[in-house]
Amino acid sequence: MLVALFLSSAKAASAASLYAAVLLGAGAGDSDGEKQPVRKASGSAARSVRPAAQLPVPTRLVRVTNDSLAGQPFGPEPTVQELLQNGGIIVSRKPYRNLYEAGQVDTILLVRHQGNVFEFYRAPEKDLLRDAVVTNFAPAYGRRLRTRLATAHRPAPGSTDKVRIGDSERTNYVSVVYQSGRLSTVHVEPYVD
Repeated sequence: MLVALFLSSAKAASAASLYAAVLLGAGAGDSDGEKQPVRKASGSAARSVRPAAQLPVPTRLVRVTNDSLAGQPFGPEPTVQELLQNGGIIVSRKPYRNLYEAGQVDTILLVRHQGNVFEFYRAPEKDLLRDAVVTNFAPAYGRRLRTRLATAHRPAPGSTDKVRIGDSERTNYVSVVYQSGRLSTVHVEPYVD
C-alpha cells in the first residue's frame, strides 16, 4: 500500500513538473519573440509552433477643442475647381432643394481626388465643403492638414488613437484616426446650414 501511494505521488509530482515546464517553456523564445521548434514526445519530426495571436492594441479616445483647426483644418480649403484641375473627378451630382430660397435647387457634388473624397454643397454663389475623408496626405491640402494636426495632437508611438477635434461652439468637427502612432484617416465635418 505504501508503495502504491509512493508511486501515485511520484506520478503526480512528475505530471506537475511536466506541466510547469510546459507553462514556463511556452513563454520562452529567442530574442525576436518567435517560438522555438517543439518535438513531440513520440519522436516524430520537429514542427514549429505558431505564435499566439497578437492582442489588439487598445484604442484611446481623445477629445480636443481647437477652434482654428476645427474651423479651417486645411488652412486654405481645396475648391472643386482646384481638385478638378489636379486630376479629381466628379463621381456624383444630386439635386438638393434650397431650404431658404423658394424654388431654388442646389447640387450636392461628390468629388474624388487621389483616393480622397470631398462633398460640396454647390449654390449659385459658391461651393461649400460639406464633408471630406482624407487618407492620402500627398496632395498639398493633405500636407497642410497633416501639419496642422501635428500641432493639435501627438499620439504615442505604436498607439491607436481616435481623436475628435471640435470648436468651442460644437459646430465643426475633425475626426482623426492614428494607427500604430501614424496618421491614418481624417474625416472633416464642417458646419453647413
